Amino acid sequence: MTAARVLPFINIAGCLVLAGFIVLQWMGGQALSDELHESRSREIHEKNARLDAEKLSRQLQDDIDGLKASVDSIQLAAAETEKELAAKSEEAAGLAGLLTQAQAQIKTWEEAVKARDEAIVQRDAKLKELNETLVATRKRLDEAVAELKKAGAR
Repeated sequence: MTAARVLPFINIAGCLVLAGFIVLQWMGGQALSDELHESRSREIHEKNARLDAEKLSRQLQDDIDGLKASVDSIQLAAAETEKELAAKSEEAAGLAGLLTQAQAQIKTWEEAVKARDEAIVQRDAKLKELNETLVATRKRLDEAVAELKKAGAR
């Protein structure tokens, strides 16, 4: 066999080896491209998940801040209400004391009115007695005047 006849076979074999090598490189490039695409896709998903987690974290922090403000407001209102309640209790105690004093004063007045009414009843009884005595005395005086007139007419 001559070199001219063998050379095309070697050339074909070399081309086939080169074509195989190119196909292997291309397949390796495709696999690498697929891996790169998948890696970028995972990176995008992880970035989106991180952004969602950060957004959720901010929302939760805002909710916590809102709850803290609400708790502070409730505590302040409770303290205010407690102060008002203490003031109202103190006022109620003062009013209860005044009510007790007023009831005692009313009792004193009732006793005074009762004593006055008894004194009026006694006075009225004495006036009635004095009036009866006066009437009896006038009657005797009228009888005496009548007798004196009779005696003076005689």
